[in-house]
Parts: sequence; C-alpha cells; structure tokens
Amino acid sequence: MKKYLISLEKDVKRRELFFAQPDTQDFSVFNAINTMNETEENLTALFDAEGFAQRYGRNVTKGEIGCTLSHLAVYRLIEADESIAEDEYCLVCEDDALFNQDFAYHLDCLLKQPLRADIVLVGQSKIPAFNHSELEINYPTTFSFLRKSIAGSPFKYAYTYRNYFAGTVAYLIKKSAAKAFLAASEKRLPFWLADDYILFGADFALEVCAVRPLLVIENPCLTSNLEDLRGSLQHNFWQKLIKYPAKKYLAVKRNLGR
Repeated sequence: MKKYLISLEKDVKRRELFFAQPDTQDFSVFNAINTMNETEENLTALFDAEGFAQRYGRNVTKGEIGCTLSHLAVYRLIEADESIAEDEYCLVCEDDALFNQDFAYHLDCLLKQPLRADIVLVGQSKIPAFNHSELEINYPTTFSFLRKSIAGSPFKYAYTYRNYFAGTVAYLIKKSAAKAFLAASEKRLPFWLADDYILFGADFALEVCAVRPLLVIENPCLTSNLEDLRGSLQHNFWQKLIKYPAKKYLAVKRNLGR
C-alpha cells in the first residue's frame, strides 16, 4: 500500500517527530503547497473562495486553501500511479500524526477486511486521546458489539451517526475516490475544506467510515495548547450529553445492513 506524508518543507522538526515513530520508513513525503505568501489573484485561479463562503458562511484562510490543494495534489499522484488498483487504498497522513501502539500491524489487519467505504478515517484531529469520551458522546457509532470486528486486532470499524468534520490527520482513500475528487475539481475549482466529509458523502457520493478507538491522533507535542483543547471539548458537555441518545439511535440505524 502506498503511504503519503503531507508536510511543509520548512517544518523539519515535525517531520523528525513523525519519522521517529516505528514503521514510517515507507512513507513518501509530499511537500505541502504553501499558500501563505500567494497573492489573492493567484489563489483565485486555484480555489473558489466565493463558493467556499457560500457553503461555510465565512471567508477561507490561506492555510485552508493550501491544505485542500495539497490533498488534491496527492490524489493526482495516486491517479497517475499505474501500480495502484482502482479499489486499492492509500494512506494519507499529515506531519502531526501520532500513531497508536503497533499501528502498522493493526492497519494491515484492517486492510484484510472486506471494507466497502471509499474513505476510512483511521485518525481524527482535535482529540487528545485515542479513545477519548468525546468520540462516543459527540461522534458515536453503533454499539461496540455491533461494529465490524477486525480479525487479529481489538480495533473495530463502523459508520458514525452522520459524516462530520474529522480533520485530515490520517485516512485511507481508494484510488477511485481520489479520482472522484479530481473529476469534481475539473468541473469546478475546489471550494471545500479538506475534511468536509459531509459534502463528500452528499455531493460526491463517497462512503466514509471510521475506526474505533482511533489509530491516529494529533501529536500533543505539536498542539499549541492542549489544556485549551481539553477545555473546548468539555464546553457544552451537558448539551452534548442530551443529544447523545438521538445520535446513538441514528448511528445504530445507519449501520444496520451495512
């Protein structure tokens, strides 16, 4: 399986931390597209900022443009690689990825399963632990005993109650799905956030499932303020808890028959 690491060329320390982890020697580094010094005129030719504002109700940042364009550029590499089959998965990571213990082994176990999804979220951003309670309360899947087991591994996979913005720290994507993104960007300039899995499911007709617990989180060493992150997750905790039963019902319903 081809593995890609998206990283700004200047972020040497982040790459060092990433490659200090076991089983990372087979990642190909893609130098992320740095848009911070680009003019608005140049960016207009690459990204539909007006379309972004219409969808998200705010202006796009240069960093968000660079993120979306970088992931699309990796998809072009996948499309051009004739050694990758249409239904074969590739792993895409960002340089703040922190792998769970024995990541490579559990990933191999996962890939042996009869996966249907076009995109498999093996990681999530803005989560301080691989099995943090926020995953279940705010982004539930079906009951644990109903999730799809991964032979030889304690991890499982399932569909969440609905697609959501999970970040792009680590995910599997089929070549056919990568080509769907490229086809969409040829019809119209990209206007989406790189992790808008809601759009990808509704408009691109891509199936997205998730692994629980997470196999990848953002490296806390690179999180600017972990305490602020934890505090934000606790914000409106009781409101999230009130919504939990309805979300759990939707998750169970969505996973039935899949």
